[in-house]
Amino acid sequence: MITVYMSEYLINLKILLSFWDIIRRRDFTLGKTVRELEGKLASYCGAKYAIGVGNATDALILSLKACGIGPGDEVITSAVGFFSTAGAITWVNAKPVFVDANLETSNIDVSKIEPAITPRTKAILPVHLNGRIADMEPILAIAKKHGLFVITDAAQAIGSKYKGKPVGEWGDFVCLSFGYSKILETYGDGGMIFTNRSELAEKVWPLRTYGARSWAEIHTNNKVVGVASRLNSFQAAVLLEKLKYTEARIQKQRQHYLLYRELLKGAGDVKFLRDDADYYLNGYRLPVLTEQRGALRDFLLRKGKKVYNWYPVPLPRLPAFQNLEYKKGDFPNAERIAAECLILPTHFSIPKKKIAQIANLVRLFYQV
Repeated sequence: MITVYMSEYLINLKILLSFWDIIRRRDFTLGKTVRELEGKLASYCGAKYAIGVGNATDALILSLKACGIGPGDEVITSAVGFFSTAGAITWVNAKPVFVDANLETSNIDVSKIEPAITPRTKAILPVHLNGRIADMEPILAIAKKHGLFVITDAAQAIGSKYKGKPVGEWGDFVCLSFGYSKILETYGDGGMIFTNRSELAEKVWPLRTYGARSWAEIHTNNKVVGVASRLNSFQAAVLLEKLKYTEARIQKQRQHYLLYRELLKGAGDVKFLRDDADYYLNGYRLPVLTEQRGALRDFLLRKGKKVYNWYPVPLPRLPAFQNLEYKKGDFPNAERIAAECLILPTHFSIPKKKIAQIANLVRLFYQV
């Protein structure tokens, strides 16, 4: 039986052996190992097609390009999230149109989407923050009504579900990250694009390989202008081995997530995000809101506990987007989340007793 505590040494040994096999076969790019990973992840995430790429930012950019999004177009996204989401929109020379977050979930506020739609809007790009899938049913309904693409930033959401369906079923394109600190991570960078539409998969495949469908066509049949963004075989081998333990790790992190919620009930002004039957979270992170975020963080850091602020500046307020001329107060929920959100550790390697220690320290902080 595979357990979450299986020795990292044994995992790394198996990975090194797979590296030797790749070297022996000289199968470094878009070969057998990558195809095997794409098939297994498509099945795990509930998608028909999986396309391995260099990283999740590339996944977003190539998905936007495959949808024909470019200069003069607008893409609606959340004011809360990692820079790459809005950065990818800007990189294809489209305009990110930010809307506020839902204070109960930290994800995009669905009620703000439709008022932001203009004749130039081409897509909605929700983000599944902290492993919580956005409210996709109403988002997809809005997109269908207005003829828009839906591209999801699912970088943090492997293994999560919304209304019983896995992450790969929600959207025209679903973009996953295997970067450092993710539940399923490489020894470097990596990303994956999922889709259930064959015509969209056909558009992405050449975009990752110089505009050709395969290496054999690179010098003879480049149908579009593509780039070099390929998940290499070594990173695919790492992911194939770690995928065996992903579900066990998710279950461990979910236990930590639920334990925090139990132990911190009634602790000061700590507020949890909404947790109901619609959301099956992978436990990637545990965000809490508190008006004493700075003081609580400093207290826990002094006690040797690794906690941190979470996206402390709303995306529209970053210098890179100052040309959009958003001002303070335009996104009150995003600003409150930026000011009050603290991330508590849930990593699968942390023993339960340490989770309890952190929770007890939080309670102690409010009693002093």
